[in-house]
Amino acid sequence: MAVRWPRGFRSAAAAAGIKSGGELDFALLATEAPAPWAGAFTRNAAAAPCVTWSRGLLGKPVRALSVNSGNANCCTGGQGQEAVVSTARAVAGEVGCSPDEVLVASTGPIGVPLRVELLLDAVPALVGSVAADATPFARAILTTDTVIKTSEAVLDGASIAGVAKGAAMIQPNMATMLAFITTDAQVPAESMQPAFERVVARTFNRISVDACESTNDSAFLLSTGLGARVAPGDFEHALQSVCADLAGQIVRDAEGGTRVVRIAVSGAPNEQAALRLGRAVAASTLWRAAAHGGDPNWGRVVSALGSADSSLDLGALEVNIGGEAVFTRGEPRASCAKVAAAMRADEFTVECVVGAGRAAAEILSCDLSPAYVRLNAGGTT
Repeated sequence: MAVRWPRGFRSAAAAAGIKSGGELDFALLATEAPAPWAGAFTRNAAAAPCVTWSRGLLGKPVRALSVNSGNANCCTGGQGQEAVVSTARAVAGEVGCSPDEVLVASTGPIGVPLRVELLLDAVPALVGSVAADATPFARAILTTDTVIKTSEAVLDGASIAGVAKGAAMIQPNMATMLAFITTDAQVPAESMQPAFERVVARTFNRISVDACESTNDSAFLLSTGLGARVAPGDFEHALQSVCADLAGQIVRDAEGGTRVVRIAVSGAPNEQAALRLGRAVAASTLWRAAAHGGDPNWGRVVSALGSADSSLDLGALEVNIGGEAVFTRGEPRASCAKVAAAMRADEFTVECVVGAGRAAAEILSCDLSPAYVRLNAGGTT
């Protein structure tokens, strides 16, 4: 079923020519009136100029959001910075607003000069064809994704709709590759940023495809307020369900991925420690290769945990894979046949009890296959 934007939002998509195959590669999201918004962005020092531009607009209501795929417009010097400004000006001129009411996002290869004139030429038709259907927008933002990623939640008198893209270069330090969340719920503008940051921390920041942080990661939450007033707790719960759904779709569409692996860490002294340990396992190339092969090489899990915490007490450690105990308090317990069978499932869980603490965290990750290497061995050629 096609996802429609909440009240007050419209979007359009075009094939501007950034992608060589004639696919949709330029999209616009517009609002009827200035809308408050919240954002989360990469902390990468090599952040693209679109990230710097949009991050600089935090706290200011916006009227539109422009996004192109097929070119990250990152590390492209002054030309790249001017491309962002030119795009914002062109969109603003057609929408009827100020350039500082236009958010900008880009995704694609790094270091390739953006032919911004292709975007500028496409802006008038783009603005003139906006509609409530989110599907063309969702398709225009894809790069190596194989499917569009959308999600929605219905509240009492309001709704939330989200669109995302991402399949690799995923271990966010804020959000995900790109995510656009919209709502017509009446929520206090001042509450949006802290609520979004909490949700991002619990969803987009807990996935890992390849432990590679992107330069263009951006997530946006916009509200028109044209729907019903929603209790803050109910809104945040629904927002989290949408973002968690999108985050899961990203991992399931991971480049070369064949199975989803949940890394569940418990017994940690605090949540940050649990997250650090979970991410270490999710980032282990050795473990991810074993996960692809269905090889119950649980020593790679233990090794990853030990590398993340040199004070880890093996005498208190318990590791289960697919519900099967493999290591308990310093002793191997593996039944290799049973563990290997569990690892052949489309999705399985690695449970790591690391002590007697009360904190826990879960990272959603995937396996590492030859297809991932093939895809990324020629990413710009």
